[in-house]
Amino acid sequence: MDFPVDITLKRPITVDEETHTKLVFDEPDFGTNIAVEEAEKPSEQSVLLLAGMAGVDRAVILKIKNQDYLQIEERVLGPYQAHMKAQMKSRAGKSSGNGAKAKS
Repeated sequence: MDFPVDITLKRPITVDEETHTKLVFDEPDFGTNIAVEEAEKPSEQSVLLLAGMAGVDRAVILKIKNQDYLQIEERVLGPYQAHMKAQMKSRAGKSSGNGAKAKS
């Protein structure tokens, strides 16, 4: 997956007197990954992941209109999740257990 991903919002979002007309999603940092893992609900995990990737408060993500969310889902979430699944599969294929040779 290529980062960053620019998403121009069809419906600007205003939070705390700051208007967002575009969100730029980058690879999540370690802090974002930890926050996502600690969230209990999948919906909250998505909010935290998107907020971390865009470098905005979660309140901005919560105000995204459905039409813009669908674009983010298609261009950011879907490819990111596919990328992560491929990485996990690749790691699993490289893992050979504890490294001990099998007995004959």
